[in-house]
Amino acid sequence: MKPSNGVLVTLIGCFGLFIAGQAWSIPGLNNLAVMITVMAVLVLAYYYLLFEEKGSDTKTIAVLGMLAALSVAGRVVMAPVPNVQPATFIIITAGYVFGPLSGFMVGSTTALVSNFMLGQGPWTIWQMLAWGLAGLIAGLLGKRNRLEGRLRLSIFCATWGFIYGAILTFYFVLGFIRPLTFRAFFTAYATGIWFDAFHAAGNFAFAFLFGPALVLMLRRYRSRFQFEYAGDLPEKGAALGGTTGGRP
Repeated sequence: MKPSNGVLVTLIGCFGLFIAGQAWSIPGLNNLAVMITVMAVLVLAYYYLLFEEKGSDTKTIAVLGMLAALSVAGRVVMAPVPNVQPATFIIITAGYVFGPLSGFMVGSTTALVSNFMLGQGPWTIWQMLAWGLAGLIAGLLGKRNRLEGRLRLSIFCATWGFIYGAILTFYFVLGFIRPLTFRAFFTAYATGIWFDAFHAAGNFAFAFLFGPALVLMLRRYRSRFQFEYAGDLPEKGAALGGTTGGRP
């Protein structure tokens, strides 16, 4: 069994244990905060192992590393401006051009590496998951060209400013607010809505100003080293302009 499949089975098992813990009030297993956090870590581990098993070529890894570094630098440099930074835009663009798995790697790596400078903590797991999902979903939409055009890309990036905030609010409520209720979540989310609005506005501006240019540049770079196998190779004789097996 591949390591990623093993992690996936473990993730499903953890979900089953949590359901059992809720049903029979088993200490530890019925702790929502602990079990959800464990499952979030397993999701991250699954995608990292999947990326390793995929065996991406060195050129792809290099460009993804470059995009992650650019995203980290943008986040660190813009840290003094509340929630306005180009990281989300870069992550979404990476996923849209290079695919869902690559987008997840750029997103999760951005959170992990940048937090070495901005501060690590339990929130890192949720930032990795939030930005990873942003790149993953952008990659899934990229397969169908659903984000083509400056305005569509900008709106999607802006929307993720609010989704990112919702995921981090979920982490905060899960870990620090009791009792856990929908009202508690919406109250906490409403408290920080202005920060999410700044995040969304920054994402929109970066995507609107630089999105099409960055997408075009990355696609040109990708086309230089990626190709798809279209079908059977021609027979040797036909390829040389001669005949093979009596066929013209």
